[in-house]
Amino acid sequence: MSKSSLFSEKIRSDLGSSTRLKLGRFRLKMKMLTNLGASTTVSQPTPYVAYENTYKLAPDLDKRFSCHSAEEVIRGVFQHYLHGKRYDAKVFPRLIKTLTELIRDRVKMQGLDRYKILAIVTIVENKDQGVQLASRALWNHQLDNYASLTYKGPDFVAVGCVYAVYQD
Repeated sequence: MSKSSLFSEKIRSDLGSSTRLKLGRFRLKMKMLTNLGASTTVSQPTPYVAYENTYKLAPDLDKRFSCHSAEEVIRGVFQHYLHGKRYDAKVFPRLIKTLTELIRDRVKMQGLDRYKILAIVTIVENKDQGVQLASRALWNHQLDNYASLTYKGPDFVAVGCVYAVYQD
């Protein structure tokens, strides 16, 4: 017997039946996945489509970023997810990520074409301290804008900001 077969026999004897079953299912899935790429049918190549440039330098009037609607999105997310919560340093980092993604996605769903949306959520524990948040950016004051909202919980303060930057 070769060394590799002795080694595999040793592994099989050490593994329990449930572990062997999981390993067998894993091997089966791997075989199925490798067989997916070896298709015998010939697919038609997709035709190349060239789009014309629009040369739009400003958004349509009905597709502009609205600070009021973005603030309503932030307010709704904060009230739904933060109402009645106590500050917990272990839970809030994951919650902040979730809140940021929710706010960004809900603002994007408002149909803002050609805007890049950036959402930032900051939550700090309120222990009667002072906090200053600042941000700086280069942008076009006629097209780009932001919305910001502060939510005060029982023992924390949450600040949500949404930045919308128009992309030519």
